[in-house]
Amino acid sequence: MLSKTLLATSLAVMAGVATAGLAEGQTAAREPVSGTLRLDPSQGPQRFDMSISAGGDIEADDLGRDCAGEIADAPSLRLHYGSGGDMLRVFAMSNTDTSLVIQTPSGDWLCNDDAMGGLDPILSLSSPQEGEYNIWVGRVSSFWGGGDSEPVELGILNIDSNAEMPRYLPTYATLRLTSGFQPSELDVRAHANGAVRPPAWDNRCGAVSSETPALNLEFDGNGSGLMVRANGSDDLTLMVRTPNGDFVCNDELEAADFVDLPSALSGAYTIWVGPQVDRARSALIPVSLTLTAN
Repeated sequence: MLSKTLLATSLAVMAGVATAGLAEGQTAAREPVSGTLRLDPSQGPQRFDMSISAGGDIEADDLGRDCAGEIADAPSLRLHYGSGGDMLRVFAMSNTDTSLVIQTPSGDWLCNDDAMGGLDPILSLSSPQEGEYNIWVGRVSSFWGGGDSEPVELGILNIDSNAEMPRYLPTYATLRLTSGFQPSELDVRAHANGAVRPPAWDNRCGAVSSETPALNLEFDGNGSGLMVRANGSDDLTLMVRTPNGDFVCNDELEAADFVDLPSALSGAYTIWVGPQVDRARSALIPVSLTLTAN
């Protein structure tokens, strides 16, 4: 049953809520292991999916009733959420049992283990607060093998609660990563669409792409390298605009293209993916962007 003290937050989907203080060793202020996401609800319905590292050595039960699983000290992901959103939904998907723990901008703790009859957790907030959400994905130890963390797909939805959700939602969010992010090969789900050529697209890249980037990335690599790889079912072109304005392209590896930046500058990267095949240029082609620091 939902705690009465938190019904004002209008959670639409959740199994439990906790308002206890930080557990011993829990540090919300630490750098999140899988980055920081900035999302502006004023830009309309959006969806962002990425792989993250789940689990750790802290019992989430210590945060209060209905919190479950083992979580890490640092958050899995930090979300900076703008004002004016109608519904914010966070969910995790994996092949086994996971849990969600979220600290809201007001300091409340929201938890969910199993939602809608399955093992995947979901938390939905209507009229969500503007501000910083720290998100942990836990593992329920009785279902996991050994090891400190497990890969899980984390989804962030900014939607209109009264409208039917379309099959495809764009994202205008920006992901910030520092060197040493986990998992070491971090996947972001995106779509390639070649209906419109973006103004910055270099003709030498060989294909067209949507004006909307597949990913806006801020990277602070401290001199490390960065590899961006695009994988999909169709022949793709990958283009990356670096912080100094240079464009780096690859369209020679059919369904898997990569751009390797051995000494990646710190700053803003814009990443586009476009299909090479004519029949695919008016369709949305699911792709996976894999980011690796080396």
